[in-house]
Amino acid sequence: MIHLSKILCPTDYSSTSDNAVRYAVEFARKVGAYVRFIHIISSANPLEKLTAGQEGSIAPNEEDDVLPESFSRILMAEKQKGLNADIRVLKGDAPKVIAQQATSWGADLIIMGSHGRSGLHRLIMGSVAEEVFRSSDIPVLLVKQDAVQKIVSD
Repeated sequence: MIHLSKILCPTDYSSTSDNAVRYAVEFARKVGAYVRFIHIISSANPLEKLTAGQEGSIAPNEEDDVLPESFSRILMAEKQKGLNADIRVLKGDAPKVIAQQATSWGADLIIMGSHGRSGLHRLIMGSVAEEVFRSSDIPVLLVKQDAVQKIVSD
């Protein structure tokens, strides 16, 4: 029997990532799982406010600098509705950090967004989701950018 008690959901706060967050929240509600959201600051992303040094957690006072107020509000509202969840802001190479967190935390499932890039664009940009999917021993649910945003209730 498969028991899902811990879901890891990486987020970069994009619309694609927001779809995955919605899936993770609804999935967790249906199976009674805990959700850990993670946001990874990468030195490869010049838009990040902080410089990524070595891999690991950032200082708690720095989390507010990279956690959008809208995400904080949504997370707080979902927790008030009974969702068991937290968020961690980490530094490092995204695929490596996701895999490390999934393993060390004991995640049963990774739910993450996928932009669905193909061809030259994927070759140039790479794909964090694809790398995690290919390298993870933990099941990965990829939510496409244009996925339906509502999970049908039983």
